[in-house]
Formats: sequence, C-alpha cells, structure tokens
Amino acid sequence: MAKILKIFLILFVSVLLVLFSVSLIMQNKVAGMVLKTLNNTFPTKIETGSYRLSLIKKFPKASIELKNIIVYSSPDFDRSGFKGINTDTLLTAKSASLDFKTVDMIRGAYTFTTINVRSGNLSLFTDTAGNYNYDFTKDGSGTAGEDNVKLNLNRINLSDVRFVYNDLRAYLIIGGVFKDGRIKSKIRGNNIDFEGISKVDFELFQLGSFIIKQHVPAEVDVALNQNAKGIFFRKSTMKVENWDFVLTGFIADDNYQDLNVSAQNIDISKIANLLPEKYRKAVSDFHPSGNLMFDWKIKGKPSGSADPHYDLTWTLKDARIDNDKSKLKIDKFSFDGSYTNGSRNRSETSTLSVSSFTARLGSADYKGSLSVSNFSNPRAELNFKGRLYPAEISEFLNLRNVSRAGGSIDLDLKFSGYPGKKRSFRFTDLFDLNSQSEVVFNSAGITLDNQNLDIRDMSGKIQIRENTTTDNFRFSINKQIITLSGKFSNFPGWLAGNPVNLTGSADLSASSLQPHLFMNTTVLPEAKGKDIPQMAPVTFPGNVFLDVNLSIDTLTYKTFNARKITGTLSIKPKILNFRTINLSSQEGEISGNALVVQNADKSFIGRGSFKVTGVDVNEAFTTFHNFGQGFLIAENIEGSLSGNISLVLPVDSLMNPVMKSIAAEGKYIITDGALINFDPVRALSKFIELSELENIKFDKLENDFFIKENVFYLPQMDIKSSAVNLSVNGKHSFDNDYQYHVKMLLSEILSNKARKNKTLSDEFGEIEDDGLGRTSVFLKIDGRGEDVKVTYDMKAAGNQIKEDVKKEKATLKTIFNEEYGLYRSDSVPEQKKSTKKRFRITWEGSDTTQVQTEPPVEKKESIFKKIFKKN
Repeated sequence: MAKILKIFLILFVSVLLVLFSVSLIMQNKVAGMVLKTLNNTFPTKIETGSYRLSLIKKFPKASIELKNIIVYSSPDFDRSGFKGINTDTLLTAKSASLDFKTVDMIRGAYTFTTINVRSGNLSLFTDTAGNYNYDFTKDGSGTAGEDNVKLNLNRINLSDVRFVYNDLRAYLIIGGVFKDGRIKSKIRGNNIDFEGISKVDFELFQLGSFIIKQHVPAEVDVALNQNAKGIFFRKSTMKVENWDFVLTGFIADDNYQDLNVSAQNIDISKIANLLPEKYRKAVSDFHPSGNLMFDWKIKGKPSGSADPHYDLTWTLKDARIDNDKSKLKIDKFSFDGSYTNGSRNRSETSTLSVSSFTARLGSADYKGSLSVSNFSNPRAELNFKGRLYPAEISEFLNLRNVSRAGGSIDLDLKFSGYPGKKRSFRFTDLFDLNSQSEVVFNSAGITLDNQNLDIRDMSGKIQIRENTTTDNFRFSINKQIITLSGKFSNFPGWLAGNPVNLTGSADLSASSLQPHLFMNTTVLPEAKGKDIPQMAPVTFPGNVFLDVNLSIDTLTYKTFNARKITGTLSIKPKILNFRTINLSSQEGEISGNALVVQNADKSFIGRGSFKVTGVDVNEAFTTFHNFGQGFLIAENIEGSLSGNISLVLPVDSLMNPVMKSIAAEGKYIITDGALINFDPVRALSKFIELSELENIKFDKLENDFFIKENVFYLPQMDIKSSAVNLSVNGKHSFDNDYQYHVKMLLSEILSNKARKNKTLSDEFGEIEDDGLGRTSVFLKIDGRGEDVKVTYDMKAAGNQIKEDVKKEKATLKTIFNEEYGLYRSDSVPEQKKSTKKRFRITWEGSDTTQVQTEPPVEKKESIFKKIFKKN
C-alpha cells in the first residue's frame, strides 16, 4: 500500500511539474492565440497587459489570467449622438480570467466556458438607429480555422463592475454597480440568447426628463433573445425592497416598442428606504402602510420628434400613516392616478390626473382631485375640501416650533387655469391660477416660538376669486388686535412663496400697535450658551404693492408713544411711503409725510416733512433720548414747540437711528419756555448773576435751524428773557463741541453789573442803564464738553462798530452827557460838572479818544477790557 501511495505521489508531482512546465512553455503561444482568435472573431479590439496561463488551478480546464484588460466598442454604431461621452471603450477591468478545455490548445479551436471579470467599468451604448457598441458578430469568413470557432459563454461572472446603459432610442439611461452577477449567453451568428441574475446597486435612472438619482439595491433576473427581428424579453423581473417589477414585450428591429412594466401589491412601508438620507431622517417617525398597484404600457416607435405612446396607471387603497410620537394617524388614504402622452404621443396631448383622493387625519376628513393637461401649455385644476384643525396638524407633523395651536379652518379650494410655460413646475404653482375658493377661520391661531409670532382668534371669511377679498377679518397678533378689510391680487401664490407680486388696497385698524413685538430675536454664534439675544434685521418685502388706510388708537415703539394715528401707507418693494399722517404725541399734534427706503445692506434711509403743533419740548427730548446728543438734554429745556421740520434720517437694520448722519432744517417757535442750567448760558455769569442764569424764562422764541454732518447750526436770533435780552447765533456738534456768538446790550451789562457786583460799582462809580440799548457788547462762547470759555468777540465787534460807529458815537455822547455831564462841545449843551468819579471809553475802530475826565486824569483802559480783566 505504501508502495502504491508512493507511486501515486510521484505520478501526481510529475503531472504537476509537467503541467507547470507546459504552462510556461505554452503561455505566450496560447495567450497570443487566444487574443488573436478573439480579435479575429469579433469586431471589437481587445488589449491586455500581462497574462499567465495555468493548467493546474482549474484542472482539467485550462485558465488564462489577464491583467488590465481593455475591450473597445464595436465600430458599427453612431457616436455623434453621445456628445461629451467617451464611447470608444466597451469594458475596462483590472483583471479577468478565461476558462477553456485543455485539449483546445491542441485543436486550436477555443470554447470559453467561463469568463470572470473583476473591478471594471462596462459601458453599453445604443444609437438612434438601434445599433450598439457590444456587437460580437463579424461579417466574412475570416482566417483559416475561424469557421470552427464558436463562442458558447455558459457563464460570465461579474464582480464590482460599474455599468451604464445609454439608449438614445428610448431616451433611457441606467447606471449602477454589478456586485455579484452571473450571466449566461450563447451567440450563434446574429442570434443571441442572454440570461442574467445579479445583485445590483442602481444609482441612476433617467427616462426622458424624468430623473432619479438614488442608491437603490435590487436583484435583477433578465432573460431575452436577440435576433434579426429584434429583442424579445421573456419574463424579466427586478426586485426592489420586495417589490417585483415585471418586464415583458419586445423591441423590434425597426425600433418599434411594445413593452409592459407592472407591479402588484407594492408595500409602501418600504418606500422611505428609497429616499435620500436627509429626507429619510425627516420622516423617520412616520410609518406608512398599504399596497400600491402600478402598470406602465409603452407602444410605438420613438423618433426625434415624438415618443412612443405611454399609458401609466397606479392605485393606492386604504393606506395609513402612523407617527411614533403621536396618537394621531392618517387613515382611509386612497387615490387613483394616471398619466398618458395622448393620441399624438407628445407633451401637448399629455394628461396627468389624481382622482378619488380621500384621507382622514384625527377628526378631520379631506377629499380632492388634481388634473394637468397639455404639458406644452399646461392647464391645471385642483379641488380640495375639508376642515383643518391646526392643533392636530401640529401634533401629527411634530412641529417643534409651534407651542400653541387652536381653532379650525374650513377649506374649500378650487384652482384652475394656465400656470404658463416653465422648465419645471412646483405644486405651489397651482396657487397662481384662477380661483373660486373660500377659507373660513373659526377662532384659529398658532404660536411660532422661533419666529416670535403669536396669532390668536383669527375669525372671518376670505374669498379667493379673481381677487382675494375679506371684510372685517379680525385677529390678534403678538397681543395686538387688528381688523383688516381689503382686496388683493395674487394673494394665494404670494402666500405660497411664488415669485408673484401682491397688489391691492386695504383698511387696517388696530387698538394698539407695538412694532418691536414683530422683530425676531436670534443668538449670535459667539453668544451661544450665554443667553444674549440679538434682534434680527428688519426686512421689507420685495414683491408687495399695497395702499393701506391706517387707523391706530395707540402706537408704542420703545419710548415713543402716539395716539389717534390716521393716514395712508403705500407699500412698494423696499419702500414705505406714509402720506397725510396725523397723530397726537408729546402733548401736541404732528402731521406730515414720510418715505422710508431699505438699502441693499438692509439699512434704511428715512425722509420726511412734518408740521408740529403744541408739542411738549421736555417730553420730546425725553422720548427721543435727547436726539442722540448730550449738550442740551431734557432737564435743560421746557416749553411748547410748534413749527415745521424736514429731515433725512439714516437707520440701521435693527431700526436704530444713526443720529450722526441726520440732516434737517426747519422753523420753530417755542412759547412759555425756559432754559435750565444750560452750560453755554451759565458761562455768561461773568456779566449776569448766576442765579438769574440758572432758569431763564421767555415768552416766545422763534428761529430757523439746520443740522448737517453731526452739527446743529443756529442762525442769528433775538432772545428776550427774564435774565437778559440777547442776540445769538452759533453751531453745536453732537460731540458737544460748540461756539456761540452773543450780542448783549452795553446798557444791560453795565446796569446788571452795577446792581449785582459791588466791586465793579466801587471802581467805576454808580452806573445807570441808558434805557435805549443802542450800544452792544459782542461775546464768543467756546466749549468742549464741560470746558467753557467766554471771550470778547473781536471780529464780530469790529464788523459791527465799523458799520455803526458814527451813529453810535453821537448817540452815546448825548446819553452820557445827559446822565453824567461828561461832554463840553459846541454841539452839546454845557452841563454841570459832576463830583463823582468818572471813566473813559476808548472806541474800537476810532482814531481819537473822544471822552475825557474833567479835570484831566491818566488815560484808562477800554471799559470792555476792564470788564473782562475784572472777571
């Protein structure tokens, strides 16, 4: 026994050595012969990299291993229709093996029993004439011995081979990956029998303009015969999620098609698995159940101008949708659907319909239908009826941002018409159609936390006909009760978010309006976790054209309060135009017009002209936060303001005024007013006792004003007050840098100082008011914040004196002579000499000293210089 075993081992090893040696010896010859035979037999060209013959691996069969294979497309098809696509290559693969009988090496005629292809790309193309790039037949007798070559491919194995099938006749593209495929094909001249079973991951399905790009695992079982008359499909099936789609029919040699694709009892519970990942997560809580039936018939010969005839029908009966997070469910969900491209097999004769739609959600029943005809210029019709309960909708859809919903809405929607020619259509395009609809709100409401929107008690009827109308529609929004009546065009489409313009007119009345309650709040990224709210930018609509008559009892925005507001608001894209606005505020009346425009960066620019009557100045300064400046604040001013104002006011995206960029002009009158502890006035305490300047009262103050580039300009004006009469002009920046020019009567300075400052009286003697106020002192007040300096205004005084010197000299001579007996002149009557101490006046701009003491004394300084020096 041992001897027999030893002999067997010797023989076995010897055979292995012989086979291995023969493999090495015959490798180049056999590989060359195989490739030559394939290239001579088939019209396709085959190239390979390295190769290796093995007589041992699959003994008694021989096997040749090929690396980096390229199989080129067969030549007899039209490549011009596949623009931008490389159609030269039929197959590329990293490796392949071909099995054949060992004795074929001796006979020189090869029959390949098995072909294994791994990690490749297969591209199958069919042109408009029905020619394809995978034609394995070849005309002519060929070289010697080739008549004996037959290709019986009993088994082709595909592993991880990507494929694309592109058929220009049917406008069909299918792409995916063969994961584990087994194909059996027998080629006898022009007659091909093909059978295949494979696990396939489909990645693309495109039929005409209909495209699905989704990973769909499936199992495919195909059986067909191709001959001179065409391609005939025996029962071929594709199983997707346990749905069996069955294909039968044929494609004739002249490209006439008679195909039928059908599926019975499709379990829709698996339909969510076919959705893209982001949608799959969104519906993960919802679980549909029910059976869908599907049938698609294709008949006819496609051409460049027409498709074959399509008839597609589907039916869903008594389906339901459950929600894991709600006790509510949709049940009695049924509909019938159909699609056909009509008698002419074109888009203009195509029709889509969904009929017998019924469903129940909670306690509400719905029914409806949809139809679309003539896809070149579509005509659509939608009918939908039912009672909607916002609370049930919110609960079923898991609307997390809805904290409250209530009431009910009765819907009776009827839309029909032509949405127009578009590249693609959305369901919301239906709302642009003609309507005979009616919506009735029964104390309905909803609260959206993330939008800062609380709507309650919506009651009233909205009729949607050629125009949308409502009368006394009442609701509460963010605790503000509003009543609306109006007539609008394109309202449904605009509400659905379609690119249409909302136009119309309305009457809006509100008992109370607080605009800041409509502003959204968000949290900036850097503020997350810190509870720092940030107001979201306010945005004006870009497709609204409305005229609104306003009647608002009270308006509150931050510190601003107004009552009895009436007027007209014209709304245009990015523009609010307030016309003939009248309101009561700050104890007075305000009327005028205003225009607000939103810029590209979401900021605003406002322009207005207003008439103000009887406004409390102190309250106005308090309300508007002292108008963005700090030099004259509410505590400094009192009185009743009237006048006219025109201004341009920039506002940021959060509706905060940019006071430094304001421009304004106007004319104002302040009556029964007072300036209290106003620093520039207090600076005059060098001339008037401080107590008199702390609270200056005046009956009437009238002047123009200008604001530009952050500076308030005050033209020349006269102030007659309880402390002193002044003429003032100047400018004051919003940064509290200012300069005022003050003109005061010399007689008032002298009389006030004489009465209030004993030191000055002792030095200059008793000074009496001249009573005429003809001679003036010019002062300049410069300030930077709390640092105030009062100086003699040389420029202003010089200009004034040069104008009036002759006139004022003569007048003052008479005054001083009458009061003090200072002059002896031919033109002035001689007076009795005074025994009191006298003083000298040196006139600015004069060449001589015209007033002297009697008897002569040493020349003294100007009275003006004396005053400033003393103080």
